[in-house]
Amino acid sequence: MPMTKYREYIASVCGVPAASRRYDDGQTGETVFARVKISGRNPVSEFADHCFTEIFPVPAGADLRTICSLRWINTRNRFSRHVMRSLLRRQKRYWLTERETDLRPLGLKRFLTEYPLRYLDISRLSRLLAVLRVKTPKGRNMSLRSLFVSNRRSCSFVIREMITQSTNSLNDREISERLRQRGMAVAVRTVCYARGLLHIPDFSERERGGYEDDVLFSRYFQLSKKNIDQIPEVPAIYELSAAVGINYRNGMSKAVYLGATKCLRRRLMHYTDGQIKNTALLPIIRETGVNIRYFPTDNYRDCEKRLLLNFKACFGELPMANVLGGGTDENR
Repeated sequence: MPMTKYREYIASVCGVPAASRRYDDGQTGETVFARVKISGRNPVSEFADHCFTEIFPVPAGADLRTICSLRWINTRNRFSRHVMRSLLRRQKRYWLTERETDLRPLGLKRFLTEYPLRYLDISRLSRLLAVLRVKTPKGRNMSLRSLFVSNRRSCSFVIREMITQSTNSLNDREISERLRQRGMAVAVRTVCYARGLLHIPDFSERERGGYEDDVLFSRYFQLSKKNIDQIPEVPAIYELSAAVGINYRNGMSKAVYLGATKCLRRRLMHYTDGQIKNTALLPIIRETGVNIRYFPTDNYRDCEKRLLLNFKACFGELPMANVLGGGTDENR
């Protein structure tokens, strides 16, 4: 049950007045569970509504339906508070930095083993994590489910940071060796799998990226309505890539389109709504979907022209969907 409906349900059963403070995610108007703040280098939670954690008394003369409702509310509130407080301790370093590399690997079974609570099982924990959202210390809205990462996904975050910070294009064997030096024994094939989780190109494609080193793109993520709130409203250049590589004249690349815009979120919302006239790009978006990465810059027009020239010099032609030779707002 979403938090907004849950609040209405508590009010209908307990007659609790509306809360004086609440936090919304800015997109759906969904009430978040709590806001995380840093107090003395320790993360603490400020609950959006005391009703989400309060234990309500069960009147002795209440009817059976009210008694069952109150017991269900109290159980859920106790579970929610326990999960929140446990994750504040478990992922303390992440709350302080909000760097994905600081997330400690954690699964549902492991959480229940290390932070047990009577009657809380995997099924109930999974359903809670699907609806509990919080505001981070930096104001980002996130689901508590995203704090549960596998060992491989945690490794992929480290690999991405390693690739981004390296001045050379590292192959999988070199990445595996550097991880071993950090005390992480990871096989080469595991490095390959971890790269795939975050859509990180392989060595040959990174080596032939067609862009200068001073353009630091964001990570890859899938372009969808669900992910649109991750996009900042800034001028930027952006690259759309397909699920499989495209055979260009001088080599293979997954890049299918390079564009530039004065408002990145608004431009990408048009893609998710199908409001584009690019006949080469539209079928790819509709049939297989695309991944997106971007680079914020005020000089987006000149930067786009320069990168398109670099791409053509490297691969012998422009990205397949750059039919007009450029992708700024004014060209569409």
